[in-house]
Amino acid sequence: MGFVSAEVLAAAQKVANEAVANLTGGSYSSNLWLAVAVAALGSSVVAGLITNVMGNLRASAATRRDGYVNAVRVLIARAEYPYRVRRRVSDDPDVLAALASRGHDLQEQVAACRTWVNSEHQTLGALFDRALGSIDTTVNPSTADAWRLPPITTAPGMNLAGWGPGDQWTHLASLQRAIAYRFGRRRLLPAFLWRRWV
Repeated sequence: MGFVSAEVLAAAQKVANEAVANLTGGSYSSNLWLAVAVAALGSSVVAGLITNVMGNLRASAATRRDGYVNAVRVLIARAEYPYRVRRRVSDDPDVLAALASRGHDLQEQVAACRTWVNSEHQTLGALFDRALGSIDTTVNPSTADAWRLPPITTAPGMNLAGWGPGDQWTHLASLQRAIAYRFGRRRLLPAFLWRRWV
């Protein structure tokens, strides 16, 4: 077995043309081959377009997922900040500077996340702001109290025994439920249909 020569291919095409012409009553032309070639080429182009669109949708969903993960992470860090201040081991300038720097970084991250969420989806932006406001009502007084209290220098002192703003999950729950509507088929639902469930 070797390569098929051009003459053999031409002869095979001539036989195929004659067979199709006989089957179609002699009205066959070479346009059929053109239609087959266009269909084959078209299907690969369409498949490429579909693959490209699906890849872009996946990338967009991944970016959106990362943005919401970061937004929730920042809210949790905001809720945990008073505990970091309260559990400081000294009032040395380096320790205080590190805690203050962390507080400033959190402020910047909250502002960036608020901007991103509000630009990504207006309803989610309102829920983010509501969660942030609810968290701040307990976190801000606890943070101020933590700065006033003395540093903790013993291991048992690290057990705060109920001190602090407490569990903030109730403030994050509705935001978390709403985020689910930004992915998959639920993303197609308009916000007014799912807002009452979050």
